[in-house]
Amino acid sequence: MSFSDMILGENGFLIELRCDNAFNEQTFSFITDYLRGHAAKWRANDSVPAADAAALFHLIDELSGGSRFWSEEVRLRAEDAVLELFDLIDLLET
Repeated sequence: MSFSDMILGENGFLIELRCDNAFNEQTFSFITDYLRGHAAKWRANDSVPAADAAALFHLIDELSGGSRFWSEEVRLRAEDAVLELFDLIDLLET
């Protein structure tokens, strides 16, 4: 499964978040592992593939936007997830 599909695909993280109002910790862990695993290569190349960047932008946008249907637990987890993603993005600068 591609990074984009992991986030945006039919069975991706955002579909479950939108439709089930559930934060899938396992899928989010795969997402963050992927970012950690590719950060050094992207930093060395001074670029992130467009498909990966677009998927990441969509993920951050959806998590930041929230939903009135999310439970307090999901809302708080989404806020923490955005901060975690920003920390991973910072790896690209160091």
